[in-house]
Amino acid sequence: MAQVVFSSVGKDFGRDAVLRDVEFEVPAGRFVALIGPSGCGKSTLLRMIAGLEHIDYGEIYIDGNAVNDLAPKDRDVAMVFQNYALYPHMTVAENMLFTLRMARRTRAESNDRMWEAARILGLEDLLDRYPRHLSGGQRQRVAMGRAIVRNPKVFLFDEPLSNLDAKLRVQMRAEIKRLHQRLGATMIFVTHDQVEAMTMAEQVIILREGRIEQVGTPLELYDRPANVFVAGFIGSPAMNLMGGTFERARGQLCFNPQSGSPIPIPPGALPGADKTIPGQKCLLGIRPEHITLPGSGPDSEDGEPFGEIPVDVVLVEVTGLDTHIVASAPSGEITILIRGRFDTVAGDRLQFRLNFSLAHVFDAETGERMG
Repeated sequence: MAQVVFSSVGKDFGRDAVLRDVEFEVPAGRFVALIGPSGCGKSTLLRMIAGLEHIDYGEIYIDGNAVNDLAPKDRDVAMVFQNYALYPHMTVAENMLFTLRMARRTRAESNDRMWEAARILGLEDLLDRYPRHLSGGQRQRVAMGRAIVRNPKVFLFDEPLSNLDAKLRVQMRAEIKRLHQRLGATMIFVTHDQVEAMTMAEQVIILREGRIEQVGTPLELYDRPANVFVAGFIGSPAMNLMGGTFERARGQLCFNPQSGSPIPIPPGALPGADKTIPGQKCLLGIRPEHITLPGSGPDSEDGEPFGEIPVDVVLVEVTGLDTHIVASAPSGEITILIRGRFDTVAGDRLQFRLNFSLAHVFDAETGERMG
């Protein structure tokens, strides 16, 4: 295992800056996810670690050594690709042994490493098969096995689950996480799926347009998003954002949505609101799961700060476990997530509670978090 450090790294494609002054550190043995929308530079960043993309400026260090000028074969990293990249004319065993033979390992050492990787990944019974005889999940395990046999300092995963169906994705998420726990290796995992990042990684790096927006644990990003972009990207369904201002009248702090009646804020419930000035345009963010029905959960007199809001139901989606409601509120359209089943139809008028102790305040102009 090895530490990976990016120091003011940049990459341009012609006149377009793909990565701009990227700085972060991956501690040895950590599982880190790089996440962001398509085109944000996350796969390019991974390829730069592997040596498959040139670095225009800055430094990349692996295990304390600058690797900018090292060839890919000399960096001691292994990469698992989205399309598996298996040799179709080779068996599973031959695919896993190929890199060891290129590295001139002894036959005994190569076979020992191959069998150990096969045992870890449950491939013992598939070693004589060709890739065309394997399922998508089995091919991905072979690609992982080919990386494991090298015993690299760093494992790199470039959206390895995107070609799998939903059930296999869940299964492979668990397998990769168990693999990390077993090997204790440094792993950097690129994905556009925030559920994968939240469930697998110990640390998440969010990218947008070649820049890092926030770095933290999955729960840090969920509980305290640094800006509106992170708030909307992390969480499913996405966070509701209501435009308006905070005003104080007769000692009572209220949120005034762009249309509709003011919503009183219980004292001390929303620290970010205290950092606003009267008339300042803000965004009040609240996650769909933090909007509840009156009478459900703790009551305000028990110390939980709530505000109520009337909504008109527009759309209802029932998953079996949860009920998703899209509703029209005075502040605009919002999404509500009810744990369990809830009987309502489009056109119903309902009253919901906003849990301000779990809400967020952002500056409407900069998008940055307040408080």
